[in-house]
Amino acid sequence: MKNVFVVIIVLFSQAVFSQEGNKTDAKGKQGEWKKYHENGALRYVGSFKNDQPIGEFTYYYNTGKIQSKMTHTKNGSYSITYHKEGGPKAVGKFVNQKKDSTWVYYDLDGYKIASDYYVKGLRNRISKTFYQSGKVAEEKEYKDDFEQGSWNKYWEDGKKKMTATYEKGALEGKAVYYNSLGVRSISGYYYHSLRNGIWVYFEDDGKAVKKKEEYNNGKKVYKNEDDKYIKPEDQEPINEDFLNPESFGMPR
Repeated sequence: MKNVFVVIIVLFSQAVFSQEGNKTDAKGKQGEWKKYHENGALRYVGSFKNDQPIGEFTYYYNTGKIQSKMTHTKNGSYSITYHKEGGPKAVGKFVNQKKDSTWVYYDLDGYKIASDYYVKGLRNRISKTFYQSGKVAEEKEYKDDFEQGSWNKYWEDGKKKMTATYEKGALEGKAVYYNSLGVRSISGYYYHSLRNGIWVYFEDDGKAVKKKEEYNNGKKVYKNEDDKYIKPEDQEPINEDFLNPESFGMPR
């Protein structure tokens, strides 16, 4: 019975508010508006003028914690999105409800973990990921949301870990991998993201050749039957993980 009274009170309070706010006229939404989650918790509060959002909007999770704050200006909408546990998750700008310019992402501990640059909602220029120390872990070039150009990864001390090239979203051409001392350890070529041609493995000095392997569209080429002991990593391209931050669209 108690729960029934709680629901009635929530519905009544929303009904009363709907008479005082959430106004609409011939030009659309006007003044302060509020919307609620299904559990009755406030979903967002903000103001409109002639159906266009103005000033600051605050969005909430259904737990009551802030999900994001968005400030609307003539130049775009500036957004801060928060983790459910608290603390900034993503900071950036929207233009016409699409990501624009630089976006920065943070982990639960407040460390910057990535940055992207957007043009009309598409990644362009250089995307970066970071170590907790703030040092760059990875740099990857994009054009219209496709990997296009150089891809570099670094050890935390700044030494190069890997370098390769993307062409329209696929690994193409020469790739070089380096050990933790920054010395060349493996080099080879990609074709449509598959290892192709001769791959060379170097000794610790990065000069003397330890062994060579030949690949044809991702499959290792064996010189004789006795060499056909195939490991899983020999059948597939090297798959380097990279951070792909969650897409933060404008809250509705």
